[in-house]
Amino acid sequence: MRTAQQLKSHLLRRAGRLASLAALTVILLASPTPATALSDSQRACLGKAERHERKGWIYLHVEGAPRELGFQHGYLLAKEIAECLRVRRVMWENQSAMEWSWLVERSSKLFTPRVDAESLEEIDGIVEGLAAAGVKTSRDEIVAFNGYFELAWYWWPKEKKKIIEGGPSPARQACSSFVATGSFTADGGVVLAHNTMFDYPGADANVIIDLVPAKGQRILMQTFPGWIHSGTDFFITDAGLVGSETTIGDFEGFDEKAIPEFVRAV
Repeated sequence: MRTAQQLKSHLLRRAGRLASLAALTVILLASPTPATALSDSQRACLGKAERHERKGWIYLHVEGAPRELGFQHGYLLAKEIAECLRVRRVMWENQSAMEWSWLVERSSKLFTPRVDAESLEEIDGIVEGLAAAGVKTSRDEIVAFNGYFELAWYWWPKEKKKIIEGGPSPARQACSSFVATGSFTADGGVVLAHNTMFDYPGADANVIIDLVPAKGQRILMQTFPGWIHSGTDFFITDAGLVGSETTIGDFEGFDEKAIPEFVRAV
């Protein structure tokens, strides 16, 4: 474990290297490897899933137990997940001057132990699906990827103060949402809307996932490739529950001992 002074020195050196080597080629932690031959059980698992594309959107249907959901997701969106991991790595290293592997390691201690068993099963399935499609990654990297918003926007600003004073804060997001019902709508029904104001990686949130778990309610939601939650703050279930959320400006109450937001959103 680095001391605060060592981290400060590393941060300054890293910032200098990134500033002078803007064209540096990034070597991915999630790297391509030869795809493996599918087993009979894997082919049967994929037989329950579908992927369709239309006008820039990807429709993904997955169903089964948590590990099956993850395997279908990881295999059918392998190319997109690898690209999302590449983008997150480049963003993180340029905006923080810290290595992506450092963030994954910190997340493995901060988040992974607090992810419930069912969600970890789904994440492990994603890792297995990616491996079968030729993309190498890990449980801890997919956990960090799912929790990236929390890590970059809420944990890192607090953590950075332990390393260096006066550094720039990340750009604030500005999503908005509202819900109306009863006398506030023409027919007494529910009107819910969400507006996403997001930076560069928001373009990757082009997946509409239709998730049919072996137990529980069917869920339709917009999400990022490789995420087990929406992240774009919109979902609807076959029980008639529709949900959304919005950004809390200037939030500084991050609790390192609490359950990650992306787990609570599942």
